[in-house]
Amino acid sequence: MKAVKFAILGNTVVCFMKFAVAFTGGSASMFAEAIHSLADTLNQALLWVGIRRSRIGPSKEFPLGRGQERFVWGLISACGIFFVGAGVTIYHGIEGLIHPKQPEINKWTALVLMASFILESTTLLIAWFERKEADTANLAVLLEDTAAVFGVFLATGAIILTKLTGNIYWDSYGSIIVGIMLAIIAVILIKENLSYLIERASPEKLQEEVRQYLEELPLVEDIKEVRMIVLTPDEHRLRAEVEINGYLLVREMEESLRDDFEDIEDFGDFLQFCAAFANRVTRTVGAKIDEMEAILKKRAPYLKYVDIKPS
Repeated sequence: MKAVKFAILGNTVVCFMKFAVAFTGGSASMFAEAIHSLADTLNQALLWVGIRRSRIGPSKEFPLGRGQERFVWGLISACGIFFVGAGVTIYHGIEGLIHPKQPEINKWTALVLMASFILESTTLLIAWFERKEADTANLAVLLEDTAAVFGVFLATGAIILTKLTGNIYWDSYGSIIVGIMLAIIAVILIKENLSYLIERASPEKLQEEVRQYLEELPLVEDIKEVRMIVLTPDEHRLRAEVEINGYLLVREMEESLRDDFEDIEDFGDFLQFCAAFANRVTRTVGAKIDEMEAILKKRAPYLKYVDIKPS
């Protein structure tokens, strides 16, 4: 969340500066960078909305909460990068090749590029240190600001080559390369967000850890199946099918069973005992499962929902 907030603030400032220089100087590369920063700002605003909405708790309409909504907004953001950021940038670069225009390069161009590098490098470092599994919002900031820093070098190189060689096409080439880079990032982010929307499996390390916790539960004799999916970067859902140790279960009811056995005198009493025993087993298994689920949530705080099913 910190990386996203800082990215929105930094890219807003950079965006205005780049547009000012692009419109006054006519540089295609600088215009591409301005569009890049505008796309980053808007897309990161969408990511912020997604993070905020994903924190809305469970309700009657959404009993498991809205955690995965962050991936919906992440997907919308990635599509924005592809169609707006990459599309407009590549189009502007091609337009510059068809209708070339000599860009004006001055001290303001250098100052904006320097300021962009400082702000976007800072955001990149924050995103790097905050990175975590399944955090597609942070991944988006990380990739976008990596592209932004690279784009600053690219725009600087294109402008310098244009000035040194007099070939104004370098500027347009820079714009097209930035656009292609944005398209690649968009495809990566679309793929990542989509995978979590269709219930992507939790990291193998966490699954093994939870499996170990299950094995340590006394009543669990065998683990038939473990399904664990990502809800948010910090929340996971577990569905496990286990075989309950019947001997331990009966041992816990030994005293009451002994009393019931002594009351059996005929087949009718035996049938009544069987019915009562079946009810008691059902209630006991249910209570023990609730107890095991509570133990797992305590040992693994990242388990938001736990569903243990006896086989």
